[in-house]
Amino acid sequence: MTIKSKQAFHNGYEIYKTKNTKLLVELRNDIYYEMKKIFKLKEKNPEKGLNYLHKVVGKLASKDLNTKRKKLINNITKKINFGEVVFKAFEEFLVNNLGPDILVQKNCNIVIQMPNDPNPSEIHRDAPLNSAYEIVAWVPLVDCYKSKAMYILDYPSTKKSLGFLKKNTKDWKKFENYSKKLKSNPQVKFGEGLFFSSCLIHGSDINKEKETRISLNIRFKSLFSPAGKKNQLQFFKSLKLSNISSIGIDFESGNLFG
Repeated sequence: MTIKSKQAFHNGYEIYKTKNTKLLVELRNDIYYEMKKIFKLKEKNPEKGLNYLHKVVGKLASKDLNTKRKKLINNITKKINFGEVVFKAFEEFLVNNLGPDILVQKNCNIVIQMPNDPNPSEIHRDAPLNSAYEIVAWVPLVDCYKSKAMYILDYPSTKKSLGFLKKNTKDWKKFENYSKKLKSNPQVKFGEGLFFSSCLIHGSDINKEKETRISLNIRFKSLFSPAGKKNQLQFFKSLKLSNISSIGIDFESGNLFG
């Protein structure tokens, strides 16, 4: 069940269902087409091929898998404008929460987590290195549930966890165990996105399900919000501008005489 916007994002995250499933289906098909070539897959059905990727490539060493994953990202980045596709799929939600002047991360990340992979994503948060005003879009290409999904702490739980860390700065394991008692593993189906503040603590556990998890993540922020400690021009590009901002930027750049 999709969480209602006004209630859920107050706590830092929301699951939002696209109103344009066709866009995400096309995106998944394009990604799977490239995966078939790189991983030498024979399965024709993208959903089945992605869910059971581990049955074909499960014996690859982590280093080799990561090399192929990077090749996949490079290949499809040249052919697909990830930011624009994800934005169009979830435009209403993003504009409602960020406003009409939106920047998107230049590079999209693809994560492959096979069953029993011993190296899940560590517990972390993106801010303050990233801007505290960013929205992270986590878009699965397969249905994700239980340990196949990522985990996240809502904003009140994140504050509790960081308060605990402040008092226990020398014991990371203790902090990790405390945080995981506060986490949620939201079920996110294909066609939905998990959107959350870069301030929230999140990560993933070992995938104990019998299917591979494959997901995209990319960040969005307002043009006028603080940039954090990263160079905004290096990591983001303009995606959508209001008419008044277009005029203002043109004027301030010195284009006064047409």
